[in-house]
Amino acid sequence: MSGKHALVLAFSMLVLLFPAPAAAQVGVNRKHTETLLAPFPPDVYDSTMISPDGRRIAYIKKSEAGQAAVLDGQAQKVYARVAALTFSPDSKWMAYAASSGGRWFIVVDSREEPPYQRVGPPVFGPDSQRLAYVALRDDGKRMVVVNGKPGEPADRIFEGRIIFSPDGQRMAYGRRAGDKWYLVVDGQQGKPCDFLGSTTGIQFSPDGSRLAFAAKQGEKWCVVVDGQPQKLYENVGTLAFGPNGKRTAYAAMTGSKWQVIVDGKPQKAYDAIGEDTIRFSPDGAHLAYAARDGEKWFVVVDGQEGKHYDGIAQMLFSPDSGRLAYTVKLGTTEMVVVNTREQKLYDRVGGGTLVFSPDSQRLGYIARSGHVSFVVIDGKRKPRYDMVGYLNFTPDGRHYVYAAIRDDKTFTVVDDKEAAHRYDAIWNTPASKFLFDTRKKFHYLAVKEGQMFLVEEEVD
Repeated sequence: MSGKHALVLAFSMLVLLFPAPAAAQVGVNRKHTETLLAPFPPDVYDSTMISPDGRRIAYIKKSEAGQAAVLDGQAQKVYARVAALTFSPDSKWMAYAASSGGRWFIVVDSREEPPYQRVGPPVFGPDSQRLAYVALRDDGKRMVVVNGKPGEPADRIFEGRIIFSPDGQRMAYGRRAGDKWYLVVDGQQGKPCDFLGSTTGIQFSPDGSRLAFAAKQGEKWCVVVDGQPQKLYENVGTLAFGPNGKRTAYAAMTGSKWQVIVDGKPQKAYDAIGEDTIRFSPDGAHLAYAARDGEKWFVVVDGQEGKHYDGIAQMLFSPDSGRLAYTVKLGTTEMVVVNTREQKLYDRVGGGTLVFSPDSQRLGYIARSGHVSFVVIDGKRKPRYDMVGYLNFTPDGRHYVYAAIRDDKTFTVVDDKEAAHRYDAIWNTPASKFLFDTRKKFHYLAVKEGQMFLVEEEVD
């Protein structure tokens, strides 16, 4: 269910629901408002998309006449098929693919673009000013279309992916012509290579000024940074830019060993480097990644190896760069480690649930023991529920908020105080954390009696 998250339907750390033995608390009548958005029958759940700001909803409604996109309860034009509902990053626009008369086209803001044999999913730039997609022509050629303008035809587009810089000003994609691949950046085609790397991907630096990708030359691979090929290796893996774009780090393989290359300098070699674990601290001063020697995994921070474990999962620097939290596996149990300090063991720690408060003073996550799940704040276990999710701190770091399920009802919890208002389900954005509008106000989408509501709630 990409593009949305429903606590009642699925949650990344739990699959099955069980009744929790903890006694129910008396709900608090927290100030909240409900705004009706749309009817929400179960048959639209699988196609539902939530806007990035968590305030709008879209889904596909099927009928005998065909399929139609429904935006905030308003049905759009009926087509033979509708797919790939996509919101712009600013949540103002919706685009999707539609077919009619055997042709496919992109619809954006209810406007149909020219038809093709097929089209890929629409991709908005981060600034919401450009919309791009891959189109297949009748002659079998593919091209990238940007704001309705077709690009140069290609035999293939690399993984059908279009990459924008974080500021939305630059765009890149890979194209194949004959037996060679090329990277196209801002409309300019680069030098040929035998293939492009999917693990490293095509990455812009945070400020958009630099670009890196992996290229295959013969039987070897290299990372190309700002158009300059680096050293050749047997293989290359995850790549990361520092927060200011000045530093680079990536995994590279020599023989049977892997090592991280930091600013062009190779670090110690290991049996493996954890995929997607290379990360710089927010201030750019520290670099951390997970490595394996033999059967044991450990975190390497600024070249210093940590304690060995059976596995390493999520890794997260605090906003002030002073702490590194990560999840480790010990046999069948898991726990969180902050710098070198180990917290309590649980049956499982929720994947991707680690969250620091904005002031870096507090750390929270979701864990499970037996058939119950709960939030852990600053190392202390909180009340138990059938399921919990969307944990986040208020912008001032003083309060923590999450959603919980008990007896098939979903509700919010603020500092362990349950809200009295209950719902059949709470839905959230792909980030899967509650979104705050001010230090006291947050919002979410909730289902009640077959209807979707925008709920705005105050912490106190």
